[in-house]
Amino acid sequence: MAICIFGAYEAAWLEEGEEKHKAIQSAQELLAILEKQIEGKKYFGGEVIGFLDLVVGWIPRWLNAMEEVGSIKLLDAERFPSLHEWSQNFIANPVIKERIPPQEKLVNYFNFGISYRRSLAVAKP
Repeated sequence: MAICIFGAYEAAWLEEGEEKHKAIQSAQELLAILEKQIEGKKYFGGEVIGFLDLVVGWIPRWLNAMEEVGSIKLLDAERFPSLHEWSQNFIANPVIKERIPPQEKLVNYFNFGISYRRSLAVAKP
């Protein structure tokens, strides 16, 4: 599922027009599945970080960077309140906080990535 979410995010981040709109809808459908799983819990594992938290733990930081670079909003706090709260809890956890990349580095990474991918698209004959 985490790979499907990343693929949908990536398309929403890279595409334009109708394809971007479809990718955003697809990503939000996948987020809705996670939203149902986290409702009423601090972490997917309950009160402690579990395996699923680690599997989808890239979402809070990477998604924020992708949203910034792609000028999109996928993880809306109003639409996904439990998932949004989980993301705040997850990145605030001291063990995670020490190891998660700084937002600025991820934004730079995605800016480079989007520029590179678009240059490849332009260069195609």
